[in-house]
Amino acid sequence: MELKDYQRRALDALRTFLDQAAIRDHVAAYNAACAVGRPGGYAASYQPLAGLPDVPYCCLRLPTGGGKTLLAAHAIGVARDTYLTRRFPVVLWLVTSTTIAEQTLEAFKKMTHPYRQALEATFGGAVRVYSIDERRQLRPQDMADAATVIVATVQSFRVTNVADRDVYRDDEELELHFASLPAGVDVLRHNEGPRRGKPIASFANLLKLHRPLVIVDEAHNFATTLSGEVFDRLAPSAVVEFTATPVRSNVIVSATAAELKAADMIKLPIHLSQHGSWQSALTHAVDNRAWLARIAANDGGGIRPIALYQAQPAREGAEATVDVVKRHLMDDCRIPEERIAVATGKQRELDGIDLFAPDCLIEHVITVDALKEGWDCSFAYVFCSLTSIRSKGAVEQLLGRVLRMPFAKRRSSEELNRAYAHVSERNFFEAAEGLKDRLTSMGFDERSALEAIVEQPETFAWREEQPLLSQAEIPVLYLPERPDQKTWTDGMVAATRIADDGAGRFAVTLDRTASDTVLRDVAKAVTTETSSPLTAVEAFIAQRAAALSPAEKGAVLTLPRLAIERDGQIEIIYPETLVDVGGWDLRVVDTSLPGFALSERPDTFEMDIDGDHIIYGRIDIAPELALDDASEWDVATLSRWLDRTTRQYDIAQPIFLEYCRRVVQGVVERIPLAQLVRGKYALRRAIVARVSQLRREAGARGVQLLMSDIAPVLALGSNGFSFGKAGYDPRTPYAGPWRPKKHLFANVGDLKHGGEEFLAAMAIDDHPAVKFWVRNVDRTAWSYSLPTSTDKFYPDFVAELTDGRRLIVEYKGADRTDNADSLEKRNIGARLQEVSGGEVVFVWGEQAREGRVTKQLNAAINA
Repeated sequence: MELKDYQRRALDALRTFLDQAAIRDHVAAYNAACAVGRPGGYAASYQPLAGLPDVPYCCLRLPTGGGKTLLAAHAIGVARDTYLTRRFPVVLWLVTSTTIAEQTLEAFKKMTHPYRQALEATFGGAVRVYSIDERRQLRPQDMADAATVIVATVQSFRVTNVADRDVYRDDEELELHFASLPAGVDVLRHNEGPRRGKPIASFANLLKLHRPLVIVDEAHNFATTLSGEVFDRLAPSAVVEFTATPVRSNVIVSATAAELKAADMIKLPIHLSQHGSWQSALTHAVDNRAWLARIAANDGGGIRPIALYQAQPAREGAEATVDVVKRHLMDDCRIPEERIAVATGKQRELDGIDLFAPDCLIEHVITVDALKEGWDCSFAYVFCSLTSIRSKGAVEQLLGRVLRMPFAKRRSSEELNRAYAHVSERNFFEAAEGLKDRLTSMGFDERSALEAIVEQPETFAWREEQPLLSQAEIPVLYLPERPDQKTWTDGMVAATRIADDGAGRFAVTLDRTASDTVLRDVAKAVTTETSSPLTAVEAFIAQRAAALSPAEKGAVLTLPRLAIERDGQIEIIYPETLVDVGGWDLRVVDTSLPGFALSERPDTFEMDIDGDHIIYGRIDIAPELALDDASEWDVATLSRWLDRTTRQYDIAQPIFLEYCRRVVQGVVERIPLAQLVRGKYALRRAIVARVSQLRREAGARGVQLLMSDIAPVLALGSNGFSFGKAGYDPRTPYAGPWRPKKHLFANVGDLKHGGEEFLAAMAIDDHPAVKFWVRNVDRTAWSYSLPTSTDKFYPDFVAELTDGRRLIVEYKGADRTDNADSLEKRNIGARLQEVSGGEVVFVWGEQAREGRVTKQLNAAINA
């Protein structure tokens, strides 16, 4: 399953946190991760786990429907690659209930499930998953040659008296794990009796031996249960929480409901209907589902809408109990019994039922709160609460069931992109307030929760004052009936949005980016004997063509690049070219690792590279833990391991392997090989840091040579860089009110309205000498760059002038113009202008220092 943008951002934040936590204090790691994850109002000062200040601890916040469990599966690989000191880690996956544990375990053991596939891809198939009841099946060698995931409830470990839990008791089946354990290993030991001083062969002690990564799923549900005492017994290497509503701090990433909606993960908004009685709410929910079913029948997406009914618990005075609701559905609403399922603690009629199966008959599900944990079916569209919407817990979880978008894919029929709620409250205000509170509890910010609620009329035909389409979406076609989309192609579905216009017609809005062919195919598909919309579609195509951007009309912006000539061939200069020119050759460099040495503690390595003091104190003493899947190591074995796990993109494998061998050979003269193998992850980081340092030094020498001794040439034509019709990724399109006149593409990327770079963009767009320009977005496949000693330099703006010259503009605030990085970029740009012979104008914009960008443009262009 391909990750969404917000999910990738979440994993990037986690990667930053754990990577930094390995070499710096956790406060600095947390601050660096927050800069990546943008946690919003959840960001606060870092708070370590009670009693475990050395254990990195963070939380990822995603609203209900955001795919927390899938992210948690991917997080294991991220932790392995950044912080953990083992090739195959042990993972303790904590959940809130036995039901969720069973469902999580089932998903992980199913080879085709996205959760399992995420682990398989990370560990090359070397994965073993166990329930806590299967713990006695664990064998030392199994844990050494595969990632081990153990799914358990937090209740299995939370106890004041450890003797009250099986996981803390001696178990002869686990004694093999402790048979050859050295005396210095920190595990729980017997305090008395004939086995005094020997390790307790308990499951909790086994976890402590392996220092597991702890994943906490739905962390908000057991906020008070994860005490420092519990974690102290398990000695986790790191703790990562996933939740919709954090109750503690250390949130490093926060996704919004708007992001989930944009990624087609959830149905929004929610159309809310308030009814005076539970009978009225139930009847309208039945009608709502039937109305959606008729729409889905024409949609072609394989969706079968389901209604969820939250009945009242069976107690004195209760009216809408499970039995009463079922009888009302059958007798008054004429629903066949085989289309109704009851899911409560006693009646589990959904067990073994695949609600996604095409031949499944279930359309109505009655529950009290049994669905609140683990149950998931994105076909659920209608939520009907026959109790107060202001009650917490079950309402939130049940409402969350109807928010998930089927197949994470938007449908053409706009009605199928939304959720529906029917509640029994005295008035709409109380109903809306209650629903808003529940959405807030599910991870929505208050503004998003308010915007997500739309009042639903009692009949399912939208009035003109309650349109499904926004004012910005202008329908192109009006059809007398909803089209049958079952035979439509994916392109036709994606190109249309269809909705009841409230006046007896169906409004069709067309995607302005769809091809002419697809749009004409849509017109043909909806043509009838009495209606032919092809004329309207052709008019739309003509109107769209008139409004095309320069790139869409065929304009191309080609920019020169710096190059050097070698052996009669033009070679574009990249950062690695400068490194090569600067004398980069690992075959002849010094292989020492300055500062890498044993500290006074025998189990700790210390490294000081380029002034960055780094201490590693997380090295396993036990040989069976440290050696992973190998029983014997020598210099060659360790060198091959370093080569495999530290591969460099710009170094041939034989050369790097030989470099690793020479490094190891030199270090073992000071540090015994056995200890070095235990500290191999620290050694790997030292090599990475040292190679990076050598590469930076060579790159800096290459830049100096480029400025003086080397005569670069200008690469144009096929060797240049071109922005064309398909050559631009705006990443985050500008969404402000300003409309540029000369931007090469319809969208302007990564531009914040009102900022300093925005003012520079306006100045460029207004300049009479500019023919068209591009906001150059950093680090995409379609970004123009110049080389620096360590990276690529992405100028903020590029343009073609009316006289044919090329303009390159880099804007810097006054606080960032004098650092070494800025000075190097400025020199590279000036060198490009120099060798272009007047074909390139390079402008280093400093608005705060030298006045408005327009003056700087005038001075450079007219020079």
